[in-house]
Amino acid sequence: MKKIILFSVLLIIIFIEVNAQTVNGDTLSVNGKKILKIWGSHYERGYATGYLFGDKIKEISEDYFITVFLGGNSYLYENMRTYFLDNFQIEEKYTSETTGMINGMIEADVILYSEILSRDIDANDILLFNAVVDLAALGDFDPNYKFGCSSLSSWGENTISDPELSGELVITRNMDWTPHPTLLENHLLVVHFPSESDEVNWLSFTFPGFIGGLSAINEDGLCAFMNMGNHNEHPNAFTFHPILLSIRNGIETYDYDGNYEIDSEDILAAIQENYQLSGSIIHSANNESGMIIECNNQNGIIARDDNNNTVIPSEHLAATNHFRLLYPPAGCYRYENIADSLTANSDIDFLRSWNLLAGAAGVSHNIHTIQYAPSLNLIKWSTAEQGIPAYLQEPTTLDTEDLFTYNTSANPQYYSDDNSFLSVSPNPFHDSITLSFALKKTTDVKVNIYNIKGHKIKKLLNNVFLQGNHNVTWDGIDEDGKKVSSGIYFYTLETHYDIYTKKIIMLK
Repeated sequence: MKKIILFSVLLIIIFIEVNAQTVNGDTLSVNGKKILKIWGSHYERGYATGYLFGDKIKEISEDYFITVFLGGNSYLYENMRTYFLDNFQIEEKYTSETTGMINGMIEADVILYSEILSRDIDANDILLFNAVVDLAALGDFDPNYKFGCSSLSSWGENTISDPELSGELVITRNMDWTPHPTLLENHLLVVHFPSESDEVNWLSFTFPGFIGGLSAINEDGLCAFMNMGNHNEHPNAFTFHPILLSIRNGIETYDYDGNYEIDSEDILAAIQENYQLSGSIIHSANNESGMIIECNNQNGIIARDDNNNTVIPSEHLAATNHFRLLYPPAGCYRYENIADSLTANSDIDFLRSWNLLAGAAGVSHNIHTIQYAPSLNLIKWSTAEQGIPAYLQEPTTLDTEDLFTYNTSANPQYYSDDNSFLSVSPNPFHDSITLSFALKKTTDVKVNIYNIKGHKIKKLLNNVFLQGNHNVTWDGIDEDGKKVSSGIYFYTLETHYDIYTKKIIMLK
């Protein structure tokens, strides 16, 4: 497939100095869709978001969360905030991020004062907004506003006939929230480049101020999409954790479950580590497999894959808003429509996956449709306009390699603090030469040798390396097993973040 990215109105904002505080953020627009790239620590990423999108965060806070869901009732809102602070436990990294967000808003001269609340909006308010799907279980929100969603993943024999997919995964996701003008004007794709050593790059289809993993994909090809469940009973009193932050933990943390694989088990482990208040159905997949994770307060957590699929043919997985294993399946016309379509014809390509989900499960309040094929580094993303659901809109095609690329030349956080990040010794060399490098975070590393004409003559490394010091030795042997002649050669070391080159000299 020819991948297309049309950049319109490209605005880059890199390393703005604001009272000695660096704003680690780039903003750009692709076919009218806003993309924000942020890097550094959680605080720094929050600060950049607040500085660059602070006015939108304030708008969504007041015009959407406080006004829409709670009718502008400050008393009801403050009671919900008290419940949240008393019953939810949030990691320090997220409080740091939202504190950075508030500080960025202050530096950008955003007025934090809320006329409805008669006080300034603070970091805890933003954290509360990120628990909106959890707090829906309490029944205090306007019942006219709903959180829906549906998704379909297909792979194996079902996609083998598509020459582009060739048996690999395609997943299509409808994010169905009741449309509101404030949301429809503020679609946002955020791409994170964490400097924390145990975190990986990831992206989120979201809105300004949302920091959780509502619709998330990481650079290793793992995705997770959250749907609301149909059972929100909450008889058990625990310390809760927002489901969107649990999903983010699994997406953003490198190998969350420690099994040396980046897969849906990481999402499951991150959710299992905490207790939930409301019901959620999370559709997770990578190019190897898929998983539907069902959880709520009353019955806990259960996961299903194509080995214990329900009604849907194997090597497909579908999720709507009805539990399939946690409770006896309730009737759901969207799930039944998906099952009927796949039973009649199990073959899937890009267009059919999109159209099948639209026809079987499309609803008027669909505000994001996302399609992802990790083997092709391909994302298609459409957003709703007033009166037109997203699945009826022409999607924008994005390349994940482009999304996960940014200029790090002024940002040494990922590497060593001195000039010894990359060194070779001895140079010139006779028998062998050693390349040494230091990483401040986990990343893929490729090391190759090129001759002076630019031809690659030896592949030395292509693997994931943890933070720390590493080295690799080259004995002067090329891919054909022959000793190279005397002359000038080049080492190249490539990570997710940049490419480095060193000249080396072979002397016999």
